[in-house]
Amino acid sequence: MRWHCHDLFHRMPPGATAGGIAVVIDVLRASTTMITALASGALAVISEADVAAARRRAAAAGAAAVLGGERGGIRIDGFDLGNSPAEYTAERVAGRIVVITTTNGTAALAACDAALERLVGAIVNRSAVAAAARRLAAMHRAHDVHLVCAG
Repeated sequence: MRWHCHDLFHRMPPGATAGGIAVVIDVLRASTTMITALASGALAVISEADVAAARRRAAAAGAAAVLGGERGGIRIDGFDLGNSPAEYTAERVAGRIVVITTTNGTAALAACDAALERLVGAIVNRSAVAAAARRLAAMHRAHDVHLVCAG
């Protein structure tokens, strides 16, 4: 198994993660926020790279959706939550579908669409995500695991 580190997702060549396992890391915000939402009981976290797509996805999910995100560190007008993990409490997200868009984290996930599997990594889940990356690589017989820094 080969491990690759991409210092910034937007510097990766197109399709760089194709056929491999991608671990997207945006330690301080997007990754930790997504993980916190799931730990707080969210049914799912759906990542969208752009604001319009996030709004459409949340509208399609209806009342079950919680819309979260930021641009430039500022909560997007009309969104329920920003991108601070502290906002994603059980009271706000338990039993709901979180649709999130962020400046870098969700764009980094989208840049890894060609990967066989995409994982979200942060300090809070580092051991679990490393084990999952190894397990998924073995399951898919993938030789490459890509660590993709969101920025």
